[in-house]
Amino acid sequence: MHVTSTAKEEKNPLNPRLPAFYFGADYNPEQWTPTFGYEDEQVWLEDLRLMKQAHVNVVTLGVFSWTSLQPDEQTFSFGWLDRIMDLLHEQGIFVCLATGTAALPAWAAVAYPEILPVDAQHVRRGYGERQNYCPTSPDFRRLARTQVERLAKRYCDHPALLLWHVSNEYCGGATDRGIPCHCERCQDRFRQWLRARYGSLDAVNRSWMTAFWNHIYTDWEQIRIPGPSTDRGIQGQMLDFSRFISDMYLECYLNEAEILRELTPTIPITTNMLGAYKPLDHSSWAPHLDIISWDSYPALTTHPAETAFLHTLMRGLKGGQPFILMEQTPSQVQWMAQNPLKRPGVMRLLSYQAIAHGANAVQYFQWRQSRGSAEMYHGALVSHAGHENTRVFREVTALGEELHALSNSAGQDLLDARVTARVALLFSWPNWWNVEFLPGPSDQIRYLDEILLYYRALWQAHITVDVVFPDADLSSYDLVIAPLLNMVSEQQGRSIEEYVKNGGIFVTSYFSGVVDENALAWLGGYPGPLRETLGIWVEEFDPLEPEMANTIIVPAGSRLPAGSYRCQRWCDLLHLEGAQALASFGEDFYVGQPAVTENQFGAGRAFYIATRPEEALIRALVALLDDELQLASPLEVPEKVEIIQRRGQTGTYTFVLNHTAEPVEVSLAQPMYNVLTKTTHEHTIQLAGNDVAILR
Repeated sequence: MHVTSTAKEEKNPLNPRLPAFYFGADYNPEQWTPTFGYEDEQVWLEDLRLMKQAHVNVVTLGVFSWTSLQPDEQTFSFGWLDRIMDLLHEQGIFVCLATGTAALPAWAAVAYPEILPVDAQHVRRGYGERQNYCPTSPDFRRLARTQVERLAKRYCDHPALLLWHVSNEYCGGATDRGIPCHCERCQDRFRQWLRARYGSLDAVNRSWMTAFWNHIYTDWEQIRIPGPSTDRGIQGQMLDFSRFISDMYLECYLNEAEILRELTPTIPITTNMLGAYKPLDHSSWAPHLDIISWDSYPALTTHPAETAFLHTLMRGLKGGQPFILMEQTPSQVQWMAQNPLKRPGVMRLLSYQAIAHGANAVQYFQWRQSRGSAEMYHGALVSHAGHENTRVFREVTALGEELHALSNSAGQDLLDARVTARVALLFSWPNWWNVEFLPGPSDQIRYLDEILLYYRALWQAHITVDVVFPDADLSSYDLVIAPLLNMVSEQQGRSIEEYVKNGGIFVTSYFSGVVDENALAWLGGYPGPLRETLGIWVEEFDPLEPEMANTIIVPAGSRLPAGSYRCQRWCDLLHLEGAQALASFGEDFYVGQPAVTENQFGAGRAFYIATRPEEALIRALVALLDDELQLASPLEVPEKVEIIQRRGQTGTYTFVLNHTAEPVEVSLAQPMYNVLTKTTHEHTIQLAGNDVAILR
């Protein structure tokens, strides 16, 4: 599928009618009407009072309101939404208006049963859950378009309308929500998609290497969507099916967004993403969104670097534009195995972490805690107690006051400030799908684990990072790291080669440069189009069993710290073709063979790590490159204190985030002004546990 992007290009797509940090929550007033347990609007009026108290300036309406707005196919009922939109406007609160199409109405499932998806066993799913529709269903798309058109025409000129929120948390492929549909219509759409991609059946057969196991297709009708026990041996088919699923859900998004863009051309459009969510290639979606928004739900034990990476990934989708933190919980969730509370201060800390990485909006799920159903225990700004005398509401109100003051004091300069980085981490959804394909060399490979291994080392060194995608222009970066880059096209290989030749430093790791964009092995030796750049030839690879390990020996005199380091999961057996070995394997029959290499290529250099080393070695490599390039923040801070900067026109804002429960002291090289406390610090600054400073 090729779709031309129609998203607006703006310096800052957050609506200039609200030149402040967006602060608010999902609001579901339709759940608190006479039909659902209240006799009048008093609960709405109380909500508005509390919103003003908490400095809420944006709420998301209508996420799951399809039936409340359209109780049957012929009837539309906008009275309650008219009323709440007007009430919110009277209080100066803007609306992110959702299209409501994330959950199918029961009446639609009964009237059009083929809307419901068919599972891999060819059994049609029953009604329930959300994203509970076949993504190719013409009835679903027609009904969704009708609903969205009615909304857009009715509220296009409403003064409270700030931006559009299409559907909610698209999740094609998730086992607990949307599933890849296997109905006959999807089978046919898959064939159409393949025709558009390849042009001919011969090209499909060549790309998928169907001659193996006699899978050659001689007619388009023979091609089926791969199931759990069919066609698993055709890696290219599985890869294309993953692309197809992502594209079909993108078509569902565009089905609605195109109407909104036509009827309300000045209103930005978004949909909330799920971070590093494997089934959907967000990088292919990004050109069609005016602004990126996403939902952040770290566990209590999630390392802060992992949350930072997800913000960095989302910021990278639009080339560094500000993004919206659309959902987070103010206290706890309901859907994990155990759901502990956020400790005091952590909600504020995580909110500022998002802002530090480029968010200009801090939103929550949800405003008022549901009285029942699937997420009745999920945290909310207003709990079941129904009033403001709770710890959570006090914390949220304090943050709202702080962001309100920050918007006034730092103003547009901070809102326009961008995170700038000299280091790029290359991330690829198709590579993710492909490298974890089974049957494969190892079921222990975890692409996201490898990405986080390198990101965490950079984070701990206080080095700011951008996440970029396979066809990105790399020329502005001093260092590009591409862990486990198994899938490399010829063009991507040339781009990396030119980058290094012109002076860039490139780092990649094991099992890289093995296949092209169609998952066909590069002939002539791994790492394929990266072989000359890296100056190595990988003859064999040794995927290790879970209990197996090896060691990496760094000799005295190496540019890396001498010593022995543990490694696991995988070992590449390689030959040097111009590169030099910085370290070698210490065990097994390939003892003494290169484990870490460096190649001078043109004006730049390329490193290859032929295994998965312990984090200490990755940190040592990062330290080596930091010493050469001077990449890190000038502030020296303790472990688990995060440093990141946003650069504006008139000032640089250094965020210092203490991700520990203990107080810390940070030394300053020069006097710095804390825009949160309006205090100048001459030599040091003290931060309490879970505290934040923004230094200018």
